[in-house]
Amino acid sequence: MSGQEEKIQIVAFSTNDTHQTPNDVINMFLENNNHLILKKSRHAIAFSTTLANSTKSTKIMVCSVLNLTREYTGITDVNCYILFIDLEKEDSKEKFESIINYAKDYCELTKKIYVLGMVSGNEEDQKHITKGDITKTLDSAQVTYEYKEINLSKPKDVSDIIMDILVYSSKHSISGDDAEDKDAGNAASCVIF
Repeated sequence: MSGQEEKIQIVAFSTNDTHQTPNDVINMFLENNNHLILKKSRHAIAFSTTLANSTKSTKIMVCSVLNLTREYTGITDVNCYILFIDLEKEDSKEKFESIINYAKDYCELTKKIYVLGMVSGNEEDQKHITKGDITKTLDSAQVTYEYKEINLSKPKDVSDIIMDILVYSSKHSISGDDAEDKDAGNAASCVIF
């Protein structure tokens, strides 16, 4: 690339759309890293930051799919997907299964899905969905995924996991190859507003 800024686009899903949303978790990452907010809404956050494996600034857009009843433009134009699962919320299992069914219909399942099982940090809290439930569903859906459990009471650990996902994304282009169409720069961006 000729000195142009690297770009990463990620589509996020969450089983909890009121508390611990994708934006809430991304904000934990931002609090621990130098960044510049480019755009922010309830559905999306765009920022630039320097990744651990780079000296150049990378532009990152994370769009959240909040409505599973419609198709979104640009949902397949991503480096990867992130699925946030609130392990302690009672309806997480049903919501998780709805998200997987949606992903089978609309997402590019050859791209990696990072599945982040979230706990609030209180050991006594009961999990309503387990790692076993999650991996069984993902294995039967035949998707490429990586499961990580994150404890939201440990912002540094959360930040490190998000950084790992962004570094992975920087090495896996949206198109699946590294040849970039000059005109595709903004045309293929997330349109989930």
